[in-house]
Amino acid sequence: MALSTDMVWDLLASPSAWLQFDDQLQKFTPVKMVGNRLQVGDTVKVVPKALVRGFVHAITAPAATIVTARENQEIAWRQNQPGGHTQQRWIIHSADDGGTNLTRHTEVVGPLAAPLGVALADPLAGDLGAVGARMFKMAGKPDLSQPLNIIAGGSGYLGSRLATRMLAAGKRVMVLSRNPKSGAPFPQTRWGHDDLVALHEQLMDDAGFNIINLVGRRIGAKFTAQEVDALAASRIPPTETLSRAVRTAEHQGGKLHRWIQGSAVPMWDPKSTAEFTEETSPTAAQDGPDGMGQLVDDWEAAAPKGAIIVRSGVVLGPQTEIIMGLAAMAMSKTRPNIDGFLPWIHEDDWVGIIEHLLTMPRPPKVIVAVAPQQTRLSEVITALAPGLGTRSVPVPATVLSIGMNIIRMEPGMLMGSTRARSEVLEDSGYHFKYPTIAEAADAVTL
Repeated sequence: MALSTDMVWDLLASPSAWLQFDDQLQKFTPVKMVGNRLQVGDTVKVVPKALVRGFVHAITAPAATIVTARENQEIAWRQNQPGGHTQQRWIIHSADDGGTNLTRHTEVVGPLAAPLGVALADPLAGDLGAVGARMFKMAGKPDLSQPLNIIAGGSGYLGSRLATRMLAAGKRVMVLSRNPKSGAPFPQTRWGHDDLVALHEQLMDDAGFNIINLVGRRIGAKFTAQEVDALAASRIPPTETLSRAVRTAEHQGGKLHRWIQGSAVPMWDPKSTAEFTEETSPTAAQDGPDGMGQLVDDWEAAAPKGAIIVRSGVVLGPQTEIIMGLAAMAMSKTRPNIDGFLPWIHEDDWVGIIEHLLTMPRPPKVIVAVAPQQTRLSEVITALAPGLGTRSVPVPATVLSIGMNIIRMEPGMLMGSTRARSEVLEDSGYHFKYPTIAEAADAVTL
């Protein structure tokens, strides 16, 4: 965050601030305090924002005790329960640029860890970026001389991650949404094909603007002809509308600095070992599932000339659907009998790459946003549950396909194979936070 450590500490040590920066809390109410700042021995009532779970917890759980309070370094509360406890630690580290790196650890220990993890820890382990964005809004001021970062599709999973982390870092952000939601941790502007007045005002910002275009229906559902049409309709016309709006603004003095265009690494045949790099062009004839290659090609073509194309692999994060499915497979001790390459990237590195592209003097025109370690599906599954050892039960592809169809997911997302690699990221100066699947799996497994 673009806040000093003492600013962050002031917020963490003030019980009245917690409900403002942590949207996952229903209550954070002092029960016993010695002074007006939290210190060791103080007790607080901690209740997560979950209708049923929060109600039950509020009635049955004891107050939490502050067990650590080191000024400008760490604060932690612990709530005892039969045979164990729930504890949350907030650790403050001074960053080289004068800002703060904030880390949060939420853990449940004891025989009731499983049910209490679901009831309490999960709700309290939501997006930390949203906490950072709210903290910065409470204590910081953005640099108005910097371009406004306009994120189209910013209310989706990746867009919201990008928006909150940029806001926490002190950058200016505006999320475009057809249906703005109240309570979001980022500012929003309504837009649509026939509703561009508010968007035009943002495009005329005095410091200019960047466009990060992530519009589109989530990729992952079964690739029927109807689904492919819906994916295309949610991407191509809105991109064309946004492009026209930008051209109009430029003619009236608006200043576009960068356009970053979201795209995807297509999945190839399950037995494919050919590399996919920045030099590879998605084609309808080669790429599967049926229709994905053409979708990616049309999606990229809708962007204006000069856009930076970011072809992303499967994004791994604690709350992504793909991780939930892979983790379930990992815990079952089974292994797929088709073991293709799964191009992946941790969500923090995906955000980091976008921010890197916005600040590079001469960014590349195409980026393959995948981790440097090329990993097979079996290696990803093993990394998510390393303690279970070798998977001895093979699952035929037909069974996996049936299972994924039942949950309405495209089988090719896991049963295809693309050996993707970036040829430009390392030379561009970007350093991965999670370069290996072991490091990424540890970070996304709750």
